[in-house]
Amino acid sequence: MAQPYLAARGLSKSFGPNEVLKGIEFEVHGHHSVALCGENGAGKSTLIKLLTGLYTPTGGHVEFEGKEAGWSDPRQSLTAGIAVVHQEFSVLGALSIAENIYLGAEPRTKLGLIDRKALKQNAQVLLDDLGISLNPDDLVETLSVADKQMVEIAKALRVEAKVLILDEPTAVLSQNETKHLFRIINDLRERGMGLVYVSHRLDEIFEICTDITVIKDGVVTSKGPTTDYTHDSVIAAMVGRELGDLFPHKAAHPTAGEKVLEVENLVVAPHLPPANLDVHAGEIVGLAGLVGSGRTELALALFGAEPSSGNVTLMGEPMPHRDPAGCIEAGILMLTESRKDDGLFLNSSVARNFAATTPGFGVHHNAIPPGHEERRAAVLKERRGVVVDHVGLPISALSGGNQQKVLIARLLENRPKLLILDEPTRGVDVGAKSEIYKTLRELADEGMALLVISSELIEIVGLCDRVHVMRDGELAKELVGDEITEEAIITVAAAETSTHHGVAA
Repeated sequence: MAQPYLAARGLSKSFGPNEVLKGIEFEVHGHHSVALCGENGAGKSTLIKLLTGLYTPTGGHVEFEGKEAGWSDPRQSLTAGIAVVHQEFSVLGALSIAENIYLGAEPRTKLGLIDRKALKQNAQVLLDDLGISLNPDDLVETLSVADKQMVEIAKALRVEAKVLILDEPTAVLSQNETKHLFRIINDLRERGMGLVYVSHRLDEIFEICTDITVIKDGVVTSKGPTTDYTHDSVIAAMVGRELGDLFPHKAAHPTAGEKVLEVENLVVAPHLPPANLDVHAGEIVGLAGLVGSGRTELALALFGAEPSSGNVTLMGEPMPHRDPAGCIEAGILMLTESRKDDGLFLNSSVARNFAATTPGFGVHHNAIPPGHEERRAAVLKERRGVVVDHVGLPISALSGGNQQKVLIARLLENRPKLLILDEPTRGVDVGAKSEIYKTLRELADEGMALLVISSELIEIVGLCDRVHVMRDGELAKELVGDEITEEAIITVAAAETSTHHGVAA
């Protein structure tokens, strides 16, 4: 094989006595896309920071095109041809697309002024090269998340990057946006670029990556061509157990308990057919379907956050006037799909986030009894498996999995009758996913009713006792027990609409 563009040679990194990377060997070749896999905390982010000069190694070195790099900051690696698209984009909303792409490298006139005409023309060439229909003069703040990501990739083309590192690039993209991104990745790889793809989504890794490198506890546990791997073998290398071990056992024919939720003729939008469903105590019911099929809208309507008409009963009691406050008081709680936007108080401590459970309690409430937060937060470690050194730390310092566990634990403090979970493991590593699945199954075994929405087919199949497949806003079919397979869900979800949408659970 030809010489790699980028390589880690025996790379190690310590912070004080804590050695977080140990003798890492890692290569990125042209015409290859390498999946960098591992649980949160495995060392992936540290490796990227070492490769790009943000961190200095305590052992080993980084090579670029066969020579020791010795970068001391990311600007040097970017100039050399290493570009990174982070989860948190670096684009500036108040600037235009063209200004963002050429920030710090604007074309100049003979008088030293920015050449606006050349700036726009050059940016248009890069956008056309990516097949993106955007106006270079548009402000970035007006763009969708997917288009902002395209601007970041255009910046990489501007510096003629040889290596492009993508960190969780599809975390907030729709299925169609993901497909467009994959087309661009394949095109860049065919042109000779080397790519590093960091993701928890194994289906994507097997679709888009030519090679896989797995890191566990700061050590490379496995690497090789993607064709040498299965989902099971990747997970085993990441966490030491196989795919089948991720999900707790569920009964093939579960015995339904008391009917907790009953929905009759629920209309969320005038043009959509009415929805009818129920959820019993002791079961996990899934909502699957195409992107835009109406899963989240239905869940929000059940929680009273979207206007709707129809009959909803909870424990046999009608709920004619639903709103979120009334639903919470009645015993319906919801975990929304975006924990950072709708769930967490990012500037507050872990303890304070967990303490904000009582209806009417605000995170900035001042009348909290001394020791109240600490006592309640102890529950996080003892009963909910949250890994945190001190509950006084800001919750933003926790991994995505631990943040999600805090939110779920907070909801459970109110002892809900029905728990609605929208994308319960989004942005969560495999190990934390397994722990969340275990918690949800334990709750069902204890008699709670759960309604789960997920964009991961394997999650729906492995976790749910019954699944309602949605299509164009309609509950198209119910699957039970052995009927719940990925193939069955896709068949129903994509029927008659496969030319218009991407498929997602």
